[in-house]
Amino acid sequence: MYGTRGDWLYVLEDGFAATWFFGYRRVPEMEPLVGEEIICLTLNHHDAQALILHAPGDGRTRQAEFGESTEWSTALDAALPAAGAVFPSPYDGSDTTEEEAQMYFEEHHEELSLVVFAAVGQYCGLRIDPAAVEAGLLELAMLPLPVN
Repeated sequence: MYGTRGDWLYVLEDGFAATWFFGYRRVPEMEPLVGEEIICLTLNHHDAQALILHAPGDGRTRQAEFGESTEWSTALDAALPAAGAVFPSPYDGSDTTEEEAQMYFEEHHEELSLVVFAAVGQYCGLRIDPAAVEAGLLELAMLPLPVN
């Protein structure tokens, strides 16, 4: 399903991982262009970690796991911790211990994807109504599976 909001086009997929995540490194037409910003959130059900991929418009793509800072010095970096989407870590320069970080993760990991999606939505000025998604009220696009 997809839609637009302001200058953003968004795509919601129900699969193992986002199509753009799988293709942007191998398909030249999917590479981010200079002046084109792309944010891809993928829960990566096939893999161990959910990821934020961000192409801020410089032609490059950076990635971080859900719960980590992107460290790219953008407004996205401000939105993630403000929403509680960056978990404390013993490696972030704070005095957080591994035990404290693990306890925090155990207490908050179930809500992590919700706060990451909310933070990115805030950054983009985009809010997608979950009821509209569940009711199938967004436009639908069916992508054919590749034939081998």
